[in-house]
Amino acid sequence: MKALAIFSFLALAAVSPGAQDPAVEGAIDALAQKYADAWKAGDAAGCASIYSDDADVIDFMGTSAKGKAAIQESITKTLGTYPGSSIQIVRTGMHPVSADVVVSDGTWEITGATPPEGAPTKGFYTVVAAKQGEAWQVVSARTKVGPPSN
Repeated sequence: MKALAIFSFLALAAVSPGAQDPAVEGAIDALAQKYADAWKAGDAAGCASIYSDDADVIDFMGTSAKGKAAIQESITKTLGTYPGSSIQIVRTGMHPVSADVVVSDGTWEITGATPPEGAPTKGFYTVVAAKQGEAWQVVSARTKVGPPSN
């Protein structure tokens, strides 16, 4: 009976949404790369293209935006604070909620620019991405700044 219980648990774990799918991981990493490439080009529309039309964002400056147009406007302002910069985005974890929804966590760092005094250059993020049709899009994002280093 104990063996049956263990087998049942293992079978359930094998088909649970918690199992990592390399194709999903690749799709989520591709969204991050698309954002980073657009950032480097100073292309706010390209950055905003990874978001769903009704996405919501709270960025590391505390600005809240709802909808792709508002997100693009927010990104335009942020890019103006960091002209000529690059952003590196590194996924550190991913939790599949279902076959079509994942929560992804990671870090970000802006380099190649001299930001105004006190403007953050690195932190961490959490995004919720959903597969809509054949494409993955970010539906919610929160970027944060880590505590000051001593």
